[in-house]
Amino acid sequence: EELVLRVQGFLVDASLPPLRRDQCVLRQIHCNSRQIPTNTHRLIDLKQSVTITGLGVQPFDDAAAAVLAVYHQFSAHLKGHHLRIWQPERANAHLTLTFGNRYLTAAKFSDNEPHADLSEVVDPFNVLRPHLSSQVHLQENVVEYWQCCTHCCIRSQITSFKRIKPDAIMPGTMVELQVAFAVAKLGRHDYIFLPKLRAVCILNRDYNTSIIKLLSARTVSPLKKMKRKVGYDDDNDKENVDTVEAPQRWLKRLTLDDNQMEVSKV
Repeated sequence: EELVLRVQGFLVDASLPPLRRDQCVLRQIHCNSRQIPTNTHRLIDLKQSVTITGLGVQPFDDAAAAVLAVYHQFSAHLKGHHLRIWQPERANAHLTLTFGNRYLTAAKFSDNEPHADLSEVVDPFNVLRPHLSSQVHLQENVVEYWQCCTHCCIRSQITSFKRIKPDAIMPGTMVELQVAFAVAKLGRHDYIFLPKLRAVCILNRDYNTSIIKLLSARTVSPLKKMKRKVGYDDDNDKENVDTVEAPQRWLKRLTLDDNQMEVSKV
């Protein structure tokens, strides 16, 4: 079973669906052209990705260190092979983490895995699907998009979750990511480390406004914990969403052996 971790931070950059013809993703801070490649063999490179930061607070930096520790676990496991160097990047002197997931998988590597609906979130305008030949959209390629909503009751607050379209997610928003990790084989001996995006959840928008002020005084952590698998399908969540579990505790649960390490080909 895949290990899914959760990390929270502020969205710095994003490349998200839906795909549009000859589009430039204006919602990105760094606006990059994301046109459909004319060479259909390059369709496999299309992906959705997000970059988040903790604005320098220690819990996020600890989370980045935990991801780096996962990378070193993979590196130690791949003795005799070359795992390309990976490390967290920085934006304005603050650590950032980037997670992504390809829209497509080569059909020859699908291994009878369940297919997913490409038209609902990724390709509602039928831009990509007419070009597909040897590529498929699997459940493995799906990224879920959610929003956390807090409702006031008589003596308490009830937290619920609703599915949203990814174009509602803007830079500067505080989000929780559900992520996993894998390595992909390139050639005979080379591997790359893949921090994989599984779900994005916008946290309470009122929390976004107040938290930025508190972060400047270093009086609060941007990390929040929600006890979930991939997605937010359960009914109302009544736990204290300000509870934080140190990333090191998540890392202690991680063991890698031949049966647990996910290796894919590209």
